[in-house]
Amino acid sequence: MGAARHVACYQRWIAGQEAGLGELEASSANAAAGRATDGELRAVVERCMRGYAEYVSTRRALAREDGAALFAPPWCTSFENSVLWIGGCRPSLTIRLLYSLSGEGLEEHIEEFISGRGALGAARGMGLLGITARQLELVNDLHRRTLRDEDALSDRLATLQEDVADRPLLPIVRERATAAAAALGAGASCDGLATRTRLVVATPAGAVDHEVDAAIARYKAGLGRLLEEADELRMSTAQTLVTEILTPRQAVETLVAAKQLHLTVRSWSRRGEAAVTQPARSPVTLPPAPSSNP
Repeated sequence: MGAARHVACYQRWIAGQEAGLGELEASSANAAAGRATDGELRAVVERCMRGYAEYVSTRRALAREDGAALFAPPWCTSFENSVLWIGGCRPSLTIRLLYSLSGEGLEEHIEEFISGRGALGAARGMGLLGITARQLELVNDLHRRTLRDEDALSDRLATLQEDVADRPLLPIVRERATAAAAALGAGASCDGLATRTRLVVATPAGAVDHEVDAAIARYKAGLGRLLEEADELRMSTAQTLVTEILTPRQAVETLVAAKQLHLTVRSWSRRGEAAVTQPARSPVTLPPAPSSNP
């Protein structure tokens, strides 16, 4: 039942990405033709962010049930899982995408801005999206804060992984190895060493120590909390960027690029993995997704 809820959540999210991309692309075309007002574009952006917020809310509940399942979900390809950071994309990727989308023109002005020669650019747009100097300052501040928060979460994940091995798994493994060695005798051969290893690793069903159970439960709960915080960071970074810093048209273009990147990587990795690994492995097949935006 839990796995089914995870798959259903992902299915709704992909359906929302596809539907949202269509709406955003239509709005981008209307804006380019002068047929969309800022108010209309802002409404599209807000609908997109509401869908994101609903997805984060659903994942929060799932993470509290089994956060570990969202770190390397079986419904994604191995390539998709290889680029995940705490169950999703790095929040700073959205900002890097903005820099890339803006083009080389923005990079030139970044150097001017950093060196203090960009003050006169405050009133004119820079790069392909027309980023102003004031917007660039706000984006750079957001980027620094996001990288700092990413590093803090990465450090906590590393500590969590170290703790579950150090306390109590490693001491228990040592105790069992000592007991096995004593049972087999001090002068064991290479065959005896292999036997001891099997005794340590192959614990009979139902004989797992309560301490290990508790440690694993704490670890999974810790993963769930980290995933919640990572999702909130992803959400807050995107929200700040597209609703507080960028203009409605800039926000639409950035969201179009983000959704295109996500869906293209997903489609490409599925085709590539199916061609390389059939019939050894293929990603979990999802039922047809509804077309409505979550």
